[in-house]
Amino acid sequence: MKSILPLVLPAFLISIGLVSCEKKSTAPAESSTPETQKNYPDLASQPGQNAISARCKACHSDIHHHWIKSDHAQANRLLDPQQDSLPFSNKSLNTGGEQWKFTTKDGKFIITTTDGDHTVDMVIGVDPLLQYLTKEDGGRWQSPNAAWDPYKKEWFDVFSGDQRTAADWGHWTGRGMTWNTQCAWCHMTDFKKNYNISTDTYNSHWKEMGIGCTQCHGDIASHADKKTGCLIDLAKHKKIITKTPERIYENCATCHSRRSEFDDNFKFGDKFGDHYNLQLPTQPHLYYPDGQVLDEDYVWTSLRISNMGHKGVRCADCHDPHTAKLKLPLKNNTLCLSCHGGGTNGRIKGASIINLATHSHHPLGSKGDSCVECHMPHTTYMGRDKRRDHSFHVPDPILTKELNIPNSCNKCHNDKDADWAIKWTNQWYGDKMHTPERKRQRARTRAIAAIYSGNPQSLQLMLNAYATEPNPYWQASLLQILQPWASHPDVQKIARQATHHKQSIVRAAAAYLLEFSLDNDKWLKPMLQDPVKEVRIAAAWAYRRNLANDSAIRKELLSSILFTADQPAGAMRMAQLAMDSNKLDEAEKWLKIVVQRDQSSAAAHEYYAILLSQMKRPKEALAQLKLAAKLAPKNARYPYLLALTYAELKQPKQTGEQLKRAVKLNPNYDRAWYNLGLHYASQNKLREAINALLQAEKVNPNSPDYPYARATIHMRLGENKLAFEACRTCLGIDRGYRPALQLLGRLAPLLRGKQ
Repeated sequence: MKSILPLVLPAFLISIGLVSCEKKSTAPAESSTPETQKNYPDLASQPGQNAISARCKACHSDIHHHWIKSDHAQANRLLDPQQDSLPFSNKSLNTGGEQWKFTTKDGKFIITTTDGDHTVDMVIGVDPLLQYLTKEDGGRWQSPNAAWDPYKKEWFDVFSGDQRTAADWGHWTGRGMTWNTQCAWCHMTDFKKNYNISTDTYNSHWKEMGIGCTQCHGDIASHADKKTGCLIDLAKHKKIITKTPERIYENCATCHSRRSEFDDNFKFGDKFGDHYNLQLPTQPHLYYPDGQVLDEDYVWTSLRISNMGHKGVRCADCHDPHTAKLKLPLKNNTLCLSCHGGGTNGRIKGASIINLATHSHHPLGSKGDSCVECHMPHTTYMGRDKRRDHSFHVPDPILTKELNIPNSCNKCHNDKDADWAIKWTNQWYGDKMHTPERKRQRARTRAIAAIYSGNPQSLQLMLNAYATEPNPYWQASLLQILQPWASHPDVQKIARQATHHKQSIVRAAAAYLLEFSLDNDKWLKPMLQDPVKEVRIAAAWAYRRNLANDSAIRKELLSSILFTADQPAGAMRMAQLAMDSNKLDEAEKWLKIVVQRDQSSAAAHEYYAILLSQMKRPKEALAQLKLAAKLAPKNARYPYLLALTYAELKQPKQTGEQLKRAVKLNPNYDRAWYNLGLHYASQNKLREAINALLQAEKVNPNSPDYPYARATIHMRLGENKLAFEACRTCLGIDRGYRPALQLLGRLAPLLRGKQ
């Protein structure tokens, strides 16, 4: 992952810095070492390491005993001279583009790279790898891509050979690997980033290293409870558990999700949407169209989009939060059968009852007989870290054949093809592979895949999918994916309906679409007062051009963006806000920061080019677009934008060359075909112009602009009947399309033989 910024930023939601701190690997997963062989440091011996949580030990010694050895407690710690001496015993690593040495000098642990020595200050993680943090200028801690495998006793590259340079956002010295903003919240207790924009420095603070008691149970009370002596605010704790028990698990989501942040003020009992914006399966490089994980997406979104999550399955149904272990073993499918053996776990009813003797069609105890191997396949991140997909998908080789979406059958039987898997799933499960529910899910997947492939005729598929979708997290996802059609009447209709949805994540997704409503005052103004921050921020962004500078909602929007301004995505949003306020000099200041902090981002150069064009500096804009095209040579958008800039500079030869290149890279780029047709017409190459416009119509038959342009060229050729038919095509798309109506008025006397 070389860049935080996507190549195209269609909306504020898409441009949010939703990042992962690790690298997905296609390498075979490493075998895990048994729990009993783990060698945890004795955190109790480290001064101040767990000072607050140690106070809870007096009454909760058994829980504390298990927690202190958990991945939560060990999430972040100081160096341990005994535990950490082996990795720094004069070892080395070659990651292709960089040489590493790990030594001890004057009692300090040192990582030496091509740019010199770096002092190690802390370490994150314990299983299955450790990442040692180097202390850098400006209060930063950086996470090197060289990590230590405590089982194999070796250093390895978490980037899995992905060669990154210091110009890349994702290089270990870059912003993408800065612990203060990318790692710390999920590895510390009550972490405060404390970023200073003016000095570009951090003054980060925390109460405890690792995830301590108060992070999940709430702050220490001002006075211990008189009856129990408990240090936690029991009144608040009881109120939350009694009135909003689901809210407890939003605490888990703050770390176990891919999300962006509005602030770092989340406390026990808070609503997730008041502090975070959840990344949904809306981008093709993050999730497969059916919702299976692709990039490092963590688990919260997967659980929420799953049927199990939708029915109310919670984290603690399977996981013990204190030990971070499963409550029941996976062996013999014991954990899964605690619900699926009898159809209920005592709290949730309606689980499908599974008879293993007839269900798996694999020998008992085999890999193919394991529920999690079929329904929770793992992906290996950072080269060594296996994580299971929590979307609980049913393997569907039909979608593998159609859309190249993976399925567990072929993952295991990788010597067989999808047809083989389709044959056996049909033979074994018959009608279960073609139930109304499976058909609905496939239809949703096909609609999303059509969007991802750039098919302009996929709108109706998406509308159908939304109309039949019961899960609010999928509803919100579909609304987000519909952004390219935001101004379409049918999309506006469902967005308006969604403003009254009981789930805030759906209301927020609707707000971004309503930016393009002709009467957005009516819909967005009430949403500025929504009780949930994620909705207010979405509505404020959609309504940003109309917000008073001194209004509370604009200040809230600005504060949420400034919180992320240490990252290029946050700086990009500041630039967008300034551009929308016509503060072009301020926008340029922010965009210079963006391109400096993420030099490998084509999108950063693109947005800078757009600004420079607005500032009437087309030559400088051209230079930025050339950089973007160099960074993303297969993206047809950049030759298209280059063509428009060359046209502005009155260089027709280069204009035509870039438009031809755009449609060659993407034959479905209807707007490029349209502009190529106009370019040919300006060169008096009228037959070539008509052919290009016909291509635009073929790719996107829903735009009246294309047949109208063709009608004008037919008129130039004296082909009035063809011009008339082209105008009729326009009006078939849009009855009120005024240019076609006016042209028909001119054509009528010509067709009657009158001048």
